[in-house]
Amino acid sequence: MLPITSVLAIAALACVVAGMVTDLVRFEIPDGLSIALLVLATAYGLLTPGFGWLSHVGAVALVFGAGLFIFSRGWMGGGDIKLLTGIAAWTGLEGLVMQLTATALAGGGLAIVLMMARGIFGTIGTEPEQLPKLFRRDSPLPYAVAIALGTCWWARSAWPIG
Repeated sequence: MLPITSVLAIAALACVVAGMVTDLVRFEIPDGLSIALLVLATAYGLLTPGFGWLSHVGAVALVFGAGLFIFSRGWMGGGDIKLLTGIAAWTGLEGLVMQLTATALAGGGLAIVLMMARGIFGTIGTEPEQLPKLFRRDSPLPYAVAIALGTCWWARSAWPIG
């Protein structure tokens, strides 16, 4: 049987994956997923001796504060910022740079792939309204995909799963 801390981490990972799926399908990330990440991280902290509360709260404050600025400039959607904030509750300051770097790299790859796909669909004569929204040139980037990939890369060595 898995320890409860592993169950909490698996539930958090499920929230991140659910955010990715809903962003791909609806270009929206439900607030409940970000709230669940915060609640799960808090429960994990309460069950983990020596949990670095200051580091984890600091990471949440840093990501949320920077996220407000980024959102106010229109550089990223609010759902993405909230999802990253919930993940920061898990990474703490120690893991934040690794998780954000992996997310940024995945985001660049995602942008390149979608630009190529959107370019291909744009040249085959298909009317834009006939394409799935993901492949329309004017559609936003479903950045929760990059967030999920970056989080999974960070979590492979950091989360107590297994």
